[in-house]
Amino acid sequence: MNTSTLVISLPGLGNEPYIVQIIALLTVLSIAPYIIMFFTTFLRISIVFSFLRNAMGLQQFPSAQVFVTLSLILTFVIMKPTFTAIYADAWVPYSSGDITLQEFVNRSSGYLEDFMLKQTDQKDLEMMFTIAGEKPPEKPKDTPFAIAAGAFMVSELKKAFLMGFLIYLPFIALDIVVASVLMSLGMFMIPPMMISLPLKVMLFLIANGWDLVIMGLARSFK
Repeated sequence: MNTSTLVISLPGLGNEPYIVQIIALLTVLSIAPYIIMFFTTFLRISIVFSFLRNAMGLQQFPSAQVFVTLSLILTFVIMKPTFTAIYADAWVPYSSGDITLQEFVNRSSGYLEDFMLKQTDQKDLEMMFTIAGEKPPEKPKDTPFAIAAGAFMVSELKKAFLMGFLIYLPFIALDIVVASVLMSLGMFMIPPMMISLPLKVMLFLIANGWDLVIMGLARSFK
C-alpha cells in the first residue's frame, strides 16, 4: 500500500493527516465525558442534587439517571456562552482547515480555562501552585491547565458542600421536630421517617423547592 495515502486530509476537517484526525477524534470522544463531568458546571450541580435527595430521604426516587440528565441539561444551558465560543473560534476554523489540531486544542482549552478560573477561589489556586512547586504567573491566563483544573475542582467541591449543608438545615430541623413530637406522645414504635418524609415533600413543594435549587445553582456561577 502506498504510504502517501496516510497523509490525505479529510475534506472539511483541517490540515491534519487522516490517521491523526481519527486518533484525535477518538481521543476527544473518550475524554469528553470526563471533561464535562469535572471541568464544567456539572460537578457542583450533581453534588448538590445528591445532597438534596439524601436530605429529603429519597433513596429510590427520583432515580440517579434523572438527576444526571437534569445536571447535564443545566450544564449545557449555563455553559452555552463558553461552548458557543469554542465552536465558533476553534471548531469552525479547524473544520475549514484554517488552523491546525494543536491550535484547535489550545483555543478550546483556553476558553475552558477562562471559565474555570472565574469560578476558582484564589486560595485554592495558590494551594495548587504550592503543591506543584511553581510561582503564580503575572497574568491569570498563563496559569497551566492542570493547575487551573485542580484548583477549580477543589473550589467546586467546597461550594457544592456548602450549598448541600444549607439545603440540609431545614430538613434536619423538621426531622428533629417530628422525632420530638413522637417521643412526647409516646409513639416509640413509629419510625420518625414515616412521618417526616411526606412532610419534607410537602414543605419542598410549598416552598417551590425545585425552582429555588435550580435558580440558586444557576446564579452561583455568575
